Amino acid sequence: MRAKLALALLSLVLCAWMPTGPVGTTQVPDDPAGAWEPGLNCTGRVDLPLIQNAIETKWSPDNKTLAITAGQRTPSTTSPVGWKEDEVIYTVDVRTGSLSPVGFGIRPEWSGTGTYLSYWPRDQDLRVLRGGKVEAKLLMSIPEVRWVGDKLLYIYKRDIREWSNGETRTVARFDKDFEPAYPLDDVYWSADGTRFTMTRYSYDGTIERYMGKTATAEVDLIDAPNATYTEWSPTGNTLLVRYPNKLELIGPDGATQSTPLSRFGGAIASWTADGRSLLVGRIASTIPAGDAFEKFAVWGGAQAQPVATLPNLIGARTFSPDGRYFIGLSRERLDTTRLELYRCGTWSDDEWNLRGDPEAAARLGLIDGDELRFVRPAAGDVAQFLQYSHTGIDIAAPVGSIIVAADGGTVTKVGWQGVGGNGVCMSHGGGLETCYFHTSATLVNVGQRVVRGQPIALVGMTGVTTGPHVHWEAHLFGQLIDPLAR
Repeated sequence: MRAKLALALLSLVLCAWMPTGPVGTTQVPDDPAGAWEPGLNCTGRVDLPLIQNAIETKWSPDNKTLAITAGQRTPSTTSPVGWKEDEVIYTVDVRTGSLSPVGFGIRPEWSGTGTYLSYWPRDQDLRVLRGGKVEAKLLMSIPEVRWVGDKLLYIYKRDIREWSNGETRTVARFDKDFEPAYPLDDVYWSADGTRFTMTRYSYDGTIERYMGKTATAEVDLIDAPNATYTEWSPTGNTLLVRYPNKLELIGPDGATQSTPLSRFGGAIASWTADGRSLLVGRIASTIPAGDAFEKFAVWGGAQAQPVATLPNLIGARTFSPDGRYFIGLSRERLDTTRLELYRCGTWSDDEWNLRGDPEAAARLGLIDGDELRFVRPAAGDVAQFLQYSHTGIDIAAPVGSIIVAADGGTVTKVGWQGVGGNGVCMSHGGGLETCYFHTSATLVNVGQRVVRGQPIALVGMTGVTTGPHVHWEAHLFGQLIDPLAR
């Protein structure tokens, strides 16, 4: 099985770790102020072996290894397009480029020392690996887990359980009225494992958000009736609560601070590596991606640096634990991506010059020269096709992932749309329309003009859904069509 998986992974990684070529320089528009301001800058592109179609990436605690979930395309006799996509996990040493297969599944997580790696093989027991060998198989009913050191927190029915060194114990038990039932209930732990959020979705659009204590499993309603999205900081236990018009941080002591989104240049928010601040701003069109740099305001924490400069990458936009690297995805073709790595640091003309992707122009030519026009709106795998009673394409991706416009157009609908949950629809002219459903936060407004590849929403679990994904539909003069063939 391991040998077959290794071969499958090698087919996923095209050119099998061949060099990507010399680093080039991306032309950046002149700063109207005359120069880029001092601050955190992730602008030095690092050559990586070619890693395609990554969906989620998790850094090891020592910043040396990445656990990656990627989409692998294989032939299929049951699919209407002749292929299907599976989720595969492997690890890669960022220093040497060496590749190691892990298994089929999602949600890889490192233990606090890096001794263990866990992942979920979908509809099977949670796997815990040590040195590449299975150390444990654990029954769980919620896919989210949290490592605290080398102790693993997870949920099975009413129990919060802890696995450590081959032993399992029950930490606490939920009240029967609050037993999480996935996917109507979705749970996420804080980085230190002391608290968790529980989001309860209803088919009428009602969403209730709770915060709980791990030690007791007691939960309290979060007073955030109009919130669209929550996310824990990468360290500690500060919670980001996102609203249509503002951002709010709830600290460990319950104290809150908020700021209107209107003060920023955009609505994309990312945590800094230390979890003390948010970087808030806009992302330019992601066609092809990695070819532009954007300024992000630093909000929250001490704000020692006023701005940050990040590349316009999509997908898993995260910092390494030490903050030295920023990782994300650029687009190679309409439906494929590649992993990109950028060095981060305080501004220096010699060390942190703006170095972008030298192949961006060539990839843009491939994208524009394709006979089709739609780009894949999220960095994820196709989980369901347009067939039988299903009316669109489901693209599975983690909650909070960026959804982009498949083509340029005008936003026509934003908000609740029945079984599709919160969604965005847009007109592309000539009777052509696309819609994106099950979103959490939306980033555009009705009447707004958008370009192909522009971020328009974040992946969520609203409406009727079996897990986080975007349901992508297309209509031509009111008739349903396959967006993969347009």
